[in-house]
Amino acid sequence: MKQANDLFNKFYSGKLSPEELQQLRYEVNQMSDDEIDGYLSESAPDSMESVHRITPEDAETIRQRLADEIYSGSHHYRIYRRIATVAAVMIPIFITLTIVLGIRVARLDGYQKVIAGEQTIRSGNGEEILTVLPDGSRVRMAPESEIRYSLSSFNDKTRNVDWNGEGVFEVAHNRQSPFVVHTGYFDIKVLGTIFSVDVRHGNGEATVYLKEGSVELSASDSSCRLSPGYLATISSVTGEISVKRIEDFDSDIGSNVLTFDDVTLADVLSRLKLYYPGDFEAPEEMASQRFTGTLPKNNLDEALTIITKAYGLEVEWSAERVKLVRSE
Repeated sequence: MKQANDLFNKFYSGKLSPEELQQLRYEVNQMSDDEIDGYLSESAPDSMESVHRITPEDAETIRQRLADEIYSGSHHYRIYRRIATVAAVMIPIFITLTIVLGIRVARLDGYQKVIAGEQTIRSGNGEEILTVLPDGSRVRMAPESEIRYSLSSFNDKTRNVDWNGEGVFEVAHNRQSPFVVHTGYFDIKVLGTIFSVDVRHGNGEATVYLKEGSVELSASDSSCRLSPGYLATISSVTGEISVKRIEDFDSDIGSNVLTFDDVTLADVLSRLKLYYPGDFEAPEEMASQRFTGTLPKNNLDEALTIITKAYGLEVEWSAERVKLVRSE
């Protein structure tokens, strides 16, 4: 893969042409996470090899160049099927620089805060991001999700993160350092496991699905231990936890489609809003209609065609809104 190596070298040196940038995006989308890690490690400039040699100017240069060259405002309606994100973890003081190839640099709250150990990573509209934490744990983030942590609470003794949004966690096993996800109204405690979580502030409930291992859920008035293959639903109002077995559960993160199983039209439009800019509006009397099926993440016209044909609706477009109305 000499071509990919050359492209990474050109990227770091600032000599990547627009055509080569497109090629780099393509190459990255074909790689596994380990392959991406390897290429970045081999191609990284000397100034990134040691934490003591990274300067604020280095961080700002990388951030600005990625933002200017890779993230374009003309891509408002482009949905990125797979967005590769690599975190270069500087072990001495757990500095994490998250680089999003093909889209942007995850916004850091200032270089000084990174040094101090504060880190906030957010995914924007239409962005699916893979974030690697200092312990090697991986979080696949759906659009408009956020994870926060600081070195004072993420270390060898404990690993605490604050979370809002939808994601898939692959937690590195460490029996001496429990991994705890704080959501605001319930906590998820694990030692090493794979689970999905969907919690958005303002929604009435959240869900946690366990794929491997074991997790403990604790809310205001209840708690439970979840086994693989089970889905927990947590009420944001009462803190009540209900559990049921789910066959063949799979997260949409990383796929090309959104999958719906007997949900309301209002829920469908709310989810579409995460992947496409603007608001979506349907007739009030249609909001409770049920929908089962799949919709593409990267083709708004096709998604709306499926919906309008299913319900006998038409689309009215405006600059900031997609309005569905009854066909006359």
